[in-house]
Amino acid sequence: MALITLSNAHLAFGHVALLDGTSFSLDAGERVALIGRNGTGKSSLLKILAGLERADDGVLQVQQGLRRFYVPQEPLFEAEATVFEAASEGAAEARKLRERYEQHLPGDDLDALQTRIEHLDGWMWEQRVVETLQRLHLDGDKPVAALSGGTRKRVALAQALVAHPDVLLLDEPTNHLDLDAIEWLQGLLIQWTGALLFVSHDRAFIGAVATRIIELDRGVLRSYPGNYAAYEMTKARALASASDSSSRAPTSCWRRKRSGCARVWRRGARARSAAWCGSNACAHSARRGASRSARCAWRSIPACPAASWSPCSRTCRSASMSRARG
Repeated sequence: MALITLSNAHLAFGHVALLDGTSFSLDAGERVALIGRNGTGKSSLLKILAGLERADDGVLQVQQGLRRFYVPQEPLFEAEATVFEAASEGAAEARKLRERYEQHLPGDDLDALQTRIEHLDGWMWEQRVVETLQRLHLDGDKPVAALSGGTRKRVALAQALVAHPDVLLLDEPTNHLDLDAIEWLQGLLIQWTGALLFVSHDRAFIGAVATRIIELDRGVLRSYPGNYAAYEMTKARALASASDSSSRAPTSCWRRKRSGCARVWRRGARARSAAWCGSNACAHSARRGASRSARCAWRSIPACPAASWSPCSRTCRSASMSRARG
C-alpha cells in the first residue's frame, strides 16, 4: 500500500496551471527525484505532499500514523538558537509527550502516552540528538546565526534525522554544499531506510540516489522508473518517435489550398488575370443558368483561406460575390 497518494490535484497561480489533474503515489522504500524546469511548481507539489499547503482541488491520502518531515531550500531557525536546540526541534513531539507523561496530569491516558513515546523513541531523544550531531560533524554549542549556508543545511538535515520520519521530503538538498558534503549526503540517503522524495537539478546526485524519476512539465506529472540514465534513454526514444510521426504527417487541407493560390500568384500577372477572368466567367454562366460543365468548372477553382495572398483573396472574394448575387 502506498504511503502517500495524491489524486487529480489542481493548482494554479493566476492563469498559470502548476498542477493540472496531477496524480502521484509514494511507496515504502522508494527514493524518488522530482525534476522539471524552474517555476513549474515542484516546491509547491512537495509542500502539498508534506501537508504544509493545500491544492485548489484534488485528494491527498496519507497512511494513518505516517510521519513526514520536510526540509526547505532555505531552512529557518530561531535567531538565538544553538545547533543542539535547532536539531532538537526534530524530536519536538517526543519531547512534549515525555514532559506531559512526567507531569501525570489528571485526565491523561498514561498508557496511550507511553505507547506513543515508545513509537517515537522519545525516552532517549537527547542521546539521539547528540549522536546525530556527532555523525554530521556539528558542534551543538555553536549559535546557528554564525553558521554558513552549507552548515545550516546540515543542521536542517540533523533535524530530519532526529525526527526519524517514515517519509523524508527534501527541496534542493545539495544547495550550499561543497563536493565533499554532497558525497556525504549522497551516501547518507542511499542508506536511508524510509521513503524519500527530493527536488534537485544535480544530475550526478539524482543518478546516484534516485530509484525513480518523476518530471513535472506544464502541470503534467510523468513517471520514469530507474535512475537518471534510464530516464534520459526513455526521453530520447520518445522524442525520436515524436519526430518520426511528425515527418510522416500528411499535408493539411488548408496548406494545399494556400499552395495552390501561391502557385497562381507566382505565375505572373497573366496567370492571375486568367484566374480572375475564369472565375468571373463561371459566375456569369451560373447566373444565366449555364450548363453543368460551367458550374463544375466553378467548383474546381481552389478556394484560398483567410490571410492568404491578398491578390488571390480578392479574386476569390470577387467570384464569391458574383455567385452570391446570382
